[in-house]
Amino acid sequence: MRVFLVDGEPIFREGLKTILQKEPDLLLAGEAANCRDILQAAVYSDLLVLDGELDSLDLLNSLQKTRSNGQSPFVLILTKHREQQHAVQMLKAGADGYVYKTESIEVVLSAIRKIGTGEKHVPDDLAQTFVFVMSGVHTPRGLSYREYQVLYLFASGMGMTDIADHLSLSVKTVSTYRSRLLEKLNLRSNAELMRYAFTKGMVHEAGRPG
Repeated sequence: MRVFLVDGEPIFREGLKTILQKEPDLLLAGEAANCRDILQAAVYSDLLVLDGELDSLDLLNSLQKTRSNGQSPFVLILTKHREQQHAVQMLKAGADGYVYKTESIEVVLSAIRKIGTGEKHVPDDLAQTFVFVMSGVHTPRGLSYREYQVLYLFASGMGMTDIADHLSLSVKTVSTYRSRLLEKLNLRSNAELMRYAFTKGMVHEAGRPG
Protein backbone atom coordinates (compact mmCIF):
# COMPACT_ATOMS: atom_id res chain seq x y z
CA MET A 1 0.00 0.00 0.00
CA ARG A 2 1.39 3.38 -1.02
CA VAL A 3 1.09 5.88 1.85
CA PHE A 4 1.54 9.63 1.47
CA LEU A 5 2.27 11.41 4.75
CA VAL A 6 1.41 15.04 5.57
CA ASP A 7 2.32 16.46 8.97
CA GLY A 8 3.56 19.88 10.06
CA GLU A 9 5.62 18.51 12.95
CA PRO A 10 8.97 17.32 11.53
CA ILE A 11 9.86 15.09 14.50
CA PHE A 12 6.50 13.33 14.43
CA ARG A 13 6.68 12.94 10.65
CA GLU A 14 10.17 11.40 10.83
CA GLY A 15 9.03 9.01 13.55
CA LEU A 16 6.04 7.83 11.55
CA LYS A 17 8.18 7.45 8.43
CA THR A 18 10.55 5.18 10.36
CA ILE A 19 7.63 3.07 11.55
CA LEU A 20 6.12 2.78 8.06
CA GLN A 21 9.46 1.81 6.50
CA LYS A 22 9.65 -1.22 8.80
CA GLU A 23 6.32 -2.57 7.53
CA PRO A 24 6.77 -4.78 4.42
CA ASP A 25 3.24 -4.14 3.13
CA LEU A 26 3.48 -0.35 3.42
CA LEU A 27 5.44 1.91 1.06
CA LEU A 28 6.09 5.60 1.71
CA ALA A 29 4.94 7.26 -1.51
CA GLY A 30 5.82 10.80 -0.44
CA GLU A 31 5.68 13.35 2.36
CA ALA A 32 4.94 17.02 2.92
CA ALA A 33 4.72 19.49 5.81
CA ASN A 34 1.29 20.72 4.68
CA CYS A 35 -1.47 19.98 2.17
CA ARG A 36 -0.79 22.85 -0.20
CA ASP A 37 0.03 21.89 -3.78
CA ILE A 38 0.19 18.12 -3.17
CA LEU A 39 -3.06 17.08 -4.87
CA GLN A 40 -1.39 15.82 -8.04
CA ALA A 41 1.13 13.72 -6.11
CA ALA A 42 -1.45 12.54 -3.58
CA VAL A 43 -3.87 11.04 -6.10
CA TYR A 44 -1.24 8.46 -7.10
CA SER A 45 -1.16 7.12 -3.54
CA ASP A 46 -3.45 4.52 -1.99
CA LEU A 47 -3.81 6.28 1.34
CA LEU A 48 -3.12 9.77 2.68
CA VAL A 49 -2.29 10.36 6.33
CA LEU A 50 -3.10 14.00 7.15
CA ASP A 51 -2.47 15.92 10.37
CA GLY A 52 -5.95 17.45 10.43
CA GLU A 53 -4.94 21.09 10.28
CA LEU A 54 -7.12 23.56 8.38
CA ASP A 55 -5.56 22.89 4.97
CA SER A 56 -6.60 19.23 5.35
CA LEU A 57 -10.18 20.39 4.76
CA ASP A 58 -9.14 22.13 1.55
CA LEU A 59 -7.40 18.99 0.28
CA LEU A 60 -10.37 16.79 1.19
CA ASN A 61 -12.67 19.16 -0.64
CA SER A 62 -10.46 18.96 -3.75
CA LEU A 63 -10.26 15.17 -3.52
CA GLN A 64 -14.04 14.91 -3.47
CA LYS A 65 -14.02 16.37 -6.98
CA THR A 66 -11.47 13.93 -8.36
CA ARG A 67 -12.05 10.55 -6.69
CA SER A 68 -15.04 8.25 -6.95
CA ASN A 69 -16.91 7.23 -3.82
CA GLY A 70 -15.23 4.27 -2.14
CA GLN A 71 -12.07 4.59 -4.24
CA SER A 72 -8.51 5.53 -3.34
CA PRO A 73 -6.78 7.57 -2.25
CA PHE A 74 -8.36 6.92 1.12
CA VAL A 75 -7.72 9.43 3.90
CA LEU A 76 -6.79 8.94 7.55
CA ILE A 77 -6.72 11.98 9.81
CA LEU A 78 -3.96 11.39 12.40
CA THR A 79 -4.23 14.42 14.63
CA LYS A 80 -3.71 16.07 18.00
CA HIS A 81 -7.21 17.60 17.79
CA ARG A 82 -9.63 15.82 20.12
CA GLU A 83 -12.69 18.10 19.86
CA GLN A 84 -15.79 16.47 18.40
CA GLN A 85 -16.56 19.31 16.01
CA HIS A 86 -13.15 18.95 14.39
CA ALA A 87 -13.76 15.26 13.76
CA VAL A 88 -17.22 16.00 12.36
CA GLN A 89 -15.81 18.47 9.84
CA MET A 90 -13.10 16.08 8.66
CA LEU A 91 -15.52 13.16 8.31
CA LYS A 92 -18.12 15.28 6.53
CA ALA A 93 -15.43 16.52 4.14
CA GLY A 94 -14.62 12.95 3.13
CA ALA A 95 -12.04 11.53 5.56
CA ASP A 96 -12.29 7.74 5.94
CA GLY A 97 -10.83 7.58 9.42
CA TYR A 98 -9.82 9.62 12.43
CA VAL A 99 -7.12 8.70 14.97
CA TYR A 100 -5.55 10.65 17.82
CA LYS A 101 -1.77 11.08 17.85
CA THR A 102 -1.76 9.80 21.43
CA GLU A 103 -2.78 6.31 20.26
CA SER A 104 -0.30 3.43 20.16
CA ILE A 105 1.70 2.45 17.08
CA GLU A 106 -0.40 -0.70 16.83
CA VAL A 107 -3.66 1.29 16.67
CA VAL A 108 -2.28 3.64 14.00
CA LEU A 109 -1.00 0.80 11.80
CA SER A 110 -4.27 -1.09 12.23
CA ALA A 111 -6.22 2.01 11.17
CA ILE A 112 -3.98 2.50 8.11
CA ARG A 113 -4.48 -1.08 6.95
CA LYS A 114 -8.21 -1.04 7.69
CA ILE A 115 -8.82 2.18 5.78
CA GLY A 116 -6.59 0.99 2.94
CA THR A 117 -9.10 -1.82 2.29
CA GLY A 118 -11.99 0.65 2.02
CA GLU A 119 -13.26 0.36 5.60
CA LYS A 120 -13.76 3.17 8.11
CA HIS A 121 -12.06 3.78 11.45
CA VAL A 122 -12.91 6.18 14.29
CA PRO A 123 -12.11 6.15 18.02
CA ASP A 124 -14.73 4.62 20.29
CA ASP A 125 -15.66 8.02 21.74
CA LEU A 126 -16.53 9.25 18.23
CA ALA A 127 -18.45 6.19 17.06
CA GLN A 128 -21.91 7.68 17.63
CA THR A 129 -20.86 10.96 16.04
CA PHE A 130 -19.60 9.04 13.00
CA VAL A 131 -22.99 7.34 12.60
CA PHE A 132 -24.71 10.73 12.66
CA VAL A 133 -22.29 12.15 10.08
CA MET A 134 -22.67 9.20 7.69
CA SER A 135 -26.46 9.34 7.94
CA GLY A 136 -26.53 13.08 7.26
CA VAL A 137 -27.85 13.99 10.70
CA HIS A 138 -26.47 17.26 12.05
CA THR A 139 -24.99 17.17 15.52
CA PRO A 140 -26.07 19.86 18.01
CA ARG A 141 -24.65 23.26 17.11
CA GLY A 142 -23.26 21.72 13.91
CA LEU A 143 -21.23 24.15 11.85
CA SER A 144 -20.88 24.12 8.09
CA TYR A 145 -17.52 23.54 6.43
CA ARG A 146 -17.10 27.27 5.73
CA GLU A 147 -18.31 28.36 9.18
CA TYR A 148 -15.73 26.09 10.76
CA GLN A 149 -13.00 27.58 8.57
CA VAL A 150 -13.98 31.12 9.55
CA LEU A 151 -14.09 30.21 13.25
CA TYR A 152 -10.66 28.60 13.04
CA LEU A 153 -9.15 31.64 11.34
CA PHE A 154 -10.74 34.04 13.84
CA ALA A 155 -9.28 31.89 16.59
CA SER A 156 -5.83 32.04 14.98
CA GLY A 157 -5.92 35.83 15.30
CA MET A 158 -6.86 36.86 11.75
CA GLY A 159 -9.03 39.90 11.15
CA MET A 160 -11.98 39.94 8.76
CA THR A 161 -10.00 41.36 5.84
CA ASP A 162 -7.26 38.73 6.25
CA ILE A 163 -9.84 35.94 6.45
CA ALA A 164 -11.58 37.26 3.35
CA ASP A 165 -8.29 37.27 1.44
CA HIS A 166 -7.34 33.81 2.71
CA LEU A 167 -10.66 32.25 1.70
CA SER A 168 -11.15 34.36 -1.46
CA LEU A 169 -14.38 35.80 -0.09
CA SER A 170 -15.66 39.34 0.35
CA VAL A 171 -15.42 40.98 3.76
CA LYS A 172 -19.22 41.21 3.74
CA THR A 173 -19.50 37.44 3.31
CA VAL A 174 -17.04 36.79 6.14
CA SER A 175 -19.08 39.16 8.29
CA THR A 176 -22.19 37.09 7.49
CA TYR A 177 -20.42 33.89 8.56
CA ARG A 178 -19.29 35.61 11.75
CA SER A 179 -22.89 36.59 12.53
CA ARG A 180 -24.04 33.00 11.94
CA LEU A 181 -21.33 31.70 14.25
CA LEU A 182 -22.31 34.10 17.02
CA GLU A 183 -25.95 33.07 16.67
CA LYS A 184 -25.33 29.32 16.48
CA LEU A 185 -22.90 29.32 19.39
CA ASN A 186 -24.85 31.86 21.45
CA LEU A 187 -21.85 34.21 21.65
CA ARG A 188 -21.61 37.99 21.42
CA SER A 189 -18.12 39.03 20.24
CA ASN A 190 -14.90 38.04 18.49
CA ALA A 191 -13.29 37.62 21.91
CA GLU A 192 -15.96 35.10 22.87
CA LEU A 193 -15.43 33.29 19.56
CA MET A 194 -11.72 32.98 20.35
CA ARG A 195 -12.49 31.82 23.90
CA TYR A 196 -14.90 29.22 22.54
CA ALA A 197 -12.27 27.93 20.11
CA PHE A 198 -9.74 27.74 22.94
CA THR A 199 -12.08 25.72 25.19
CA LYS A 200 -12.83 23.34 22.31
CA GLY A 201 -9.13 22.71 21.68
CA MET A 202 -8.98 24.46 18.30
CA VAL A 203 -6.17 26.65 19.62
CA HIS A 204 -3.77 25.97 22.48
CA GLU A 205 -2.54 29.51 23.01
CA ALA A 206 -4.10 32.85 22.21
CA GLY A 207 -3.51 33.60 18.55
CA ARG A 208 -1.97 30.22 17.70
CA PRO A 209 -3.75 27.36 15.89
CA GLY A 210 -3.89 24.11 17.84
